[in-house]
Parts: sequence; structure tokens; C-alpha cells
Amino acid sequence: MSEKENGMVLPPPAQVGVVVSNLDDAIRFYSETFGLGPFQKVTFVPAQHWVKGEPCPIKLNIGMCPWGPLQLELIEPIEGDAPHKWFLREKGEGLQHLGFIIENYDEWLAYLKGKGIGVLMNAETDVEGMGHVRAAYMQSDAVGGVLFELIEVTP
Repeated sequence: MSEKENGMVLPPPAQVGVVVSNLDDAIRFYSETFGLGPFQKVTFVPAQHWVKGEPCPIKLNIGMCPWGPLQLELIEPIEGDAPHKWFLREKGEGLQHLGFIIENYDEWLAYLKGKGIGVLMNAETDVEGMGHVRAAYMQSDAVGGVLFELIEVTP
């Protein structure tokens, strides 16, 4: 049975995640050069966070703006040993992930585990104005070099 036949088809991306070394400089560049924005800046410290299954507190400075049907997310790692910091150290600034808003989070995790794709990082927290958010970076970068982030939002 194909993935389409069993209902496991990702929706179009909702987010483009770019890791940057300096959030303010990146926001200025994207605003002044490409006219993007306005950006909403937040400090992200999730209530629960795991890297490769182990608890790992992190702190990220994030700038977000609408970009047509997508959200551009600029991510500056501040504290913690997480994939954003590894990406910056190993590759420099750049496109790190595509985010997909899904409704069947647990089903997707189980399905991808069955396909041999594990969870690199996951977080769970309440986000003001959004609700309860669960998100997981899947180890999908073996082909194409881009992580897929599964995002579930419950109001």
C-alpha cells in the first residue's frame, strides 16, 4: 500500500526555518533587502525539550514573519546543545528545516519510526496566542540535507 493510500501524506510546508548567527542582523537584512516583515521576535525556552531522546534545555532567539502562505522563521541559538547550534557550527548560516502543520502528530511519529526515520529533537510547550504546541525535528536530512519539522498546535 502506498503512503497516499494509507493517508500518510504531508501537507504543503507552512514554515521555512533558517539558522542565523545574529537575529537582529538577519532581520535587518531580510527586511531592508527583500522587504520582508514585520518580524515578531520571541525568546523560545520550551517547557519540555529533548535531543535524541535525552532532556536538554535550550534557549533560542526567534524572528518570524509571514511570507505568502509560509512563515519565515529565523533562529539564533543562544543556550543548549541542540541541532541549531550544530547546524551553525558545521554548515554556517542557512536553511535548516521545513515545518509542516499536522493534526496526527503521534501517528506521524510512529509511521516515520517504521520507515527508519527517528526524532532528532522534540519540544512541547504552551505558546501565548497559539495554544499547546508539540514539535519534532525528524532525521530526514539524509536525503536532501533538510530536516522536516512536524508541528501540532492545539488551541
